Amino acid sequence: MRVLIDECLPRQLKQWLVAVEPDWFVRTVQEAGWASMKNGMLLRAANEGFEVLLTADKNMHHQQNLAGLTISVLVFPANLAKTVRKGVPAIVQSIPRVGQGKKALMDIAAGSGWDTAKLADLVVEDTIVRHVFRQ
Repeated sequence: MRVLIDECLPRQLKQWLVAVEPDWFVRTVQEAGWASMKNGMLLRAANEGFEVLLTADKNMHHQQNLAGLTISVLVFPANLAKTVRKGVPAIVQSIPRVGQGKKALMDIAAGSGWDTAKLADLVVEDTIVRHVFRQ
């Protein structure tokens, strides 16, 4: 799996993901030399070398059209390092399930915690797939 981490997420996420999935190729936007690039340009640049763009930008799935692109976008609903760290197990469950050229949002049931949540359902809403997590 080839994963690009958007600059709105903590850079440590790279190490956290590789610790769980050592075979994944994970890079940050900064490492790729694409810091401060607009989302549309970023998606086109990343399309050649990455399968998934992992972001916390909750508007990207509304603003960007993935038509003609093979890269997918996975939106984690927080960017605080503590929350993202707890969400690593859920992120690892979601990434392989996104689907080529798709937009996916991670969502968690009330009362659940990211560190113990399990992917329970994939709900298709127009062009977006909602990954629903529960205890």
